[in-house]
Amino acid sequence: MPDGNQGVDLDKIFCINSKKYRIHKLLLKAVAKTESSLNVYAYRFEPLFFENVLKKTVEWKDQDPKIVSASYGLMQLMFTTAWQMGFRGAAADLYNPVINVELGAKLLRQLLDGIDAGTDHIHFQIWPYALALSRYNGGFSGNPTVNGGLRNMDYVKRVCAYWEGLKKAGENDACYD
Repeated sequence: MPDGNQGVDLDKIFCINSKKYRIHKLLLKAVAKTESSLNVYAYRFEPLFFENVLKKTVEWKDQDPKIVSASYGLMQLMFTTAWQMGFRGAAADLYNPVINVELGAKLLRQLLDGIDAGTDHIHFQIWPYALALSRYNGGFSGNPTVNGGLRNMDYVKRVCAYWEGLKKAGENDACYD
């Protein structure tokens, strides 16, 4: 696989998906920075996810764990999550930043839209973006915890710090045609 992001206009890809999914461009970029350090070829195998979850399912138990229990690309999408969202390509297709950022933005939008103001962020007094980011990174199970906290608040803080850093560095959140 080639190294780096040569010839890829990531800003344009973030802009397109920012508009399409109504999410701040710099938030999408901050998620990608946190997940992959903006590396389109980032890969992370999650063996415990296969052992604890996928191995127990009819659909995934006989599949190659290094494919189905791994996250790919800029937004570090799990193959199974992409599949649940309608993606039907090969795992290598998830390295394509156009596909990857669109699926990541779509997932984040679904997570934001799925927050029930009555039970999720008001009851637990959690900022909706924090809850969506926490679920993006750590899933729904036990998130928030029974005492109202997020399992992976460090992740949420890192994304928010990158987001603020991008703004302070003068990066523009606006997208122009």
